[in-house]
Amino acid sequence: MKALARQLFKTFLFSVIISIVASAVYYSLQHKGVSQDLNGILPSLSESVALLNIFILIMTLPMLFLANPVYYNNLSIRLVLYFSGAVVFVITAFRLQLNPENKTLYFITAISFIVVHSVFYYLMTKKRR
Repeated sequence: MKALARQLFKTFLFSVIISIVASAVYYSLQHKGVSQDLNGILPSLSESVALLNIFILIMTLPMLFLANPVYYNNLSIRLVLYFSGAVVFVITAFRLQLNPENKTLYFITAISFIVVHSVFYYLMTKKRR
């Protein structure tokens, strides 16, 4: 279980970093020519992205049940426990009534989390073969 918790924490850290960078790039491309400086919006953007990643992290906590070999050895249960939280977050984010810029921020955050999470899933399954 310690290895899964450590893996989830690493996923969170890498996802926060990638999400902040991707969101800052998106923001600078969207507001090109606007007099607002990125330095002024970056702290707020970083806090928002970190909070969204915390939500996804909490929704992904059921993956810790994979410490039980019965759950881990069943592929369908393993995939559901591992990825369901992030997928549910994406579905929920698109169902919310948000402006397009916020939906894009949610999408960038969720996709970066899913990509990092998938990399760690691949490494975990490769190591156990």
